[in-house]
Amino acid sequence: MYANRTQRDTGHAGIGVKLAVYPKSGEPEVSEVSASSPRAAGMKFSKLVMEKVREAGGRVPEEAVRELVENLIHAEYKGVVISVLEEGNVVRISDKGPGIEHKSRAFEFGFSGATSEAIREIRGVGAGLGMARAAAEKAGGTVTVEDNIGGGTVATVSVGETSMVREAVEQDDSPVRTQRKYPDAVPKMNISERQQKVLITVLESGEVGPSTVADRLEISVSTAYRDLSVLEEHGLVAAAESGKREITPLGRDVVEAIVDSWVK
Repeated sequence: MYANRTQRDTGHAGIGVKLAVYPKSGEPEVSEVSASSPRAAGMKFSKLVMEKVREAGGRVPEEAVRELVENLIHAEYKGVVISVLEEGNVVRISDKGPGIEHKSRAFEFGFSGATSEAIREIRGVGAGLGMARAAAEKAGGTVTVEDNIGGGTVATVSVGETSMVREAVEQDDSPVRTQRKYPDAVPKMNISERQQKVLITVLESGEVGPSTVADRLEISVSTAYRDLSVLEEHGLVAAAESGKREITPLGRDVVEAIVDSWVK
C-alpha cells in the first residue's frame, strides 16, 4: 500500500501517527511522526499536515485541520493515519479509537466526549468538529465524519470542486445544518471574557457549583459565585434540581456564537 519512501521523525516519543501524502500518480509518501503530549501533538501534527497541503497547492484551512487533529485525543491517538489527497484539497484523518456513537450530533456545540483527563489537555467544550466545519465552509468546503472499518472514526475535510465535497453536500441532512433560531445574530450579552469561560465550563460540565468553576478556572469561589449569578441574571444558566447551575438553551446558543468567533 505504501511507498518505500518512509521517513521517521524520532525527535519525540509518546504519541505516534502516520502521515501519508498522495501525489497525482504513484504510491503515497509516508512519514511516521511523534510528539510528547496531546498539546504538543496538536501543534506539531497540524503544522506538518499544513506544510504538505501548501506544498501540494491545496486550500484546506489550517483551523479545520487543527481542530480535527486535536479531536484525536478522544481516540487516544490509536492507529492514526492522516492522509493528504487531491492536491491538498482533501485531508482525511482516521483512527482506531472507540468511535463516535451519535454521529448525527457530532457537530453540535456542547456535545463532547471529552474525559476529565482530556479536558486538562484540550478545550473540551464539544466545539472541535463544529469549528472544523465552520472553517471548512468559509473556505468553500465541508467536513464529514464516518465509522472506520474495524472500529474508530474517519473525519474528512474537503474544499474546492472535489468529488468528496459534492458527495458530502448531497448527503448532508444533519438537523444541525438547518437550525437558525436567530436569523440575524445571537443576542449580544454584556458579559466579560472570564464570564464567557465560566459559561463554557457550565456547558462542558453539565451541572456545576462555584467550587467546580473555581477549580477549573483557577479563580476564587466568591468570584465564581458572582459570575454564575451574572450569567443567571442574563438567562444563560439556571438552577438545577441539585441546586447547581446548568446551561439554558440561550446559554448554549451564546457559547456557539463565542466558539464561532474563534474561527477567523
